[in-house]
Amino acid sequence: MKLPYGYVLNDDEIAIHEERVGAVRSIFKYYLAGASLGKIVDMLFAKGVHSPRGNLKWTRAAVDKLLSNAKYIPIVGIETYMDTQFERNRRCNIDYDKAGHPRKAVRYRSPSINEK
Repeated sequence: MKLPYGYVLNDDEIAIHEERVGAVRSIFKYYLAGASLGKIVDMLFAKGVHSPRGNLKWTRAAVDKLLSNAKYIPIVGIETYMDTQFERNRRCNIDYDKAGHPRKAVRYRSPSINEK
């Protein structure tokens, strides 16, 4: 079992990793302050915070996955977590049809196809 970033296994018990908890809170704080995923990646790199896999630089996908993971509620609190989910939904540029499937708002056609 792989533990989420910010947690550690101590004596068969999952606990909050005190050295990483500040990075997790910063990610949520900066996102709610309006920072993009790319800006958060840059901020983490500037602070020298290693990614969950130990790389020097985080990916935008890793930050996005962290922001959407409900396992961070004990670290940031339910209110901050829910505010982040509403903000993620607000920033999302994917439209959904009536069945809830993602789709583009505009369909593009090749100019080489002649309409009849």
